[in-house]
Amino acid sequence: MQWQMIAKGFAGVTLICIVAFSWLMVRYMRVRKTQRGLIGVLEGAVAGNEKAPRVLDDRISGPLVGRIYDVVELLRDVREEMMQERRKLEGIMNPLVSGVIIIDSAGRVVLVNAATERLFGLSEADMVGRWHWEAGHHYGLASLVDEAIAFGIVQKREVQLHKPHELTVEAHITPIKESSGGIAGAVVLLHDISEWRRVERMRSDFVANVSHELRTPITALKGFAETLLDGALDDKETTRQFVQIMKDEADRIGRLVEDLLDLSRIEAKQVQLHPNPVTASSLLQKVVDTFFGQAADAGVTLSSEVLSVGCVALGDVDRLQQVLINLVSNALQFTPADGSIVLSAERVGDRIVFAVQDSGVGIPAADVGRVFERFYRVDKTRSRRSGGTGLGLAIVKHIVEAHGGHVGVYSEVGKGSRFFFDVASAEMDNDE
Repeated sequence: MQWQMIAKGFAGVTLICIVAFSWLMVRYMRVRKTQRGLIGVLEGAVAGNEKAPRVLDDRISGPLVGRIYDVVELLRDVREEMMQERRKLEGIMNPLVSGVIIIDSAGRVVLVNAATERLFGLSEADMVGRWHWEAGHHYGLASLVDEAIAFGIVQKREVQLHKPHELTVEAHITPIKESSGGIAGAVVLLHDISEWRRVERMRSDFVANVSHELRTPITALKGFAETLLDGALDDKETTRQFVQIMKDEADRIGRLVEDLLDLSRIEAKQVQLHPNPVTASSLLQKVVDTFFGQAADAGVTLSSEVLSVGCVALGDVDRLQQVLINLVSNALQFTPADGSIVLSAERVGDRIVFAVQDSGVGIPAADVGRVFERFYRVDKTRSRRSGGTGLGLAIVKHIVEAHGGHVGVYSEVGKGSRFFFDVASAEMDNDE
């Protein structure tokens, strides 16, 4: 009997232990589940998940879990607020034509705009998060950023970018100062001033070229006038010769001034074009007739040909004639005796292509790309001796572009050159 009571007691204790153990195991499993759930919630919050599920009931897991959820929600709100501010900043930065780079105090790129991507030829992913000297690959710019962050002083300088192409950029680096006086980073502004500098150089070159072109005839006029005043007036033959030279030099100045005024009006779009159907054959023949005597005196054969049926251009007849006259005049300067100049026109799609082909000295490859620049001469001595102003081809280029066309040249030294341009074709009822 006593042993039975002991056995029953032992069984009861065992049952209680089993129940207690089971309860502890369940509790332990719940704690483990809570831990795994909270780890998932925290990882999701770090990863920026929009919404984390509630893994446990706060009444079971206790107030700690509820607090963690509160912190996660707060982090999510802060993250969302930061993303909204970033989107606003990007919305302001991306339309800007100047490049903007934001750099933190450690020197890493935080944000760039679309203009910066175009300037460097890199995507945002290639720059954000990297050291600023790695992102831009430019030592001069990197040194300015380092100085701005290190000393808290605004830096401003022009730098040359060589990739993806040559650019002149004005860099303005402003340090971001904290209320405590420390430096939180820097804002880099990049203004592309390549076009400004190019125009500035062109203006400077233009003034220098005009001065040079005027100095030569003015010096000649002054010299001959002084010679005449010193006693040469008594020699009629010398006087006549000097006066003729003075007249030629004055005419040259007049041509230069007229070309300058004409080019200025064309560039300023002050010249009104009057487009009308222009028969190519008649236009070419007028130009041939204009230069026939001059070409014969120089021993050069001058002819024209129309290579397509219905070759009718739409353009201002006087301006198109001026283009062809300038091209033929240029060809005569560089075509020796027994050479030839052929004017041609042909229809290519909806365009009429005019060309002036000569058998002259040709143009070196290094000069081909510059012949349409103002005052650029391949052979300066020959051009000045022939009375050229150096503006003829520049005028050609602007007139053709005003017609919506393109001008170009193919040339080979010793074999001649082919200048060509195109204008829109005009539909007519009758073929020429």
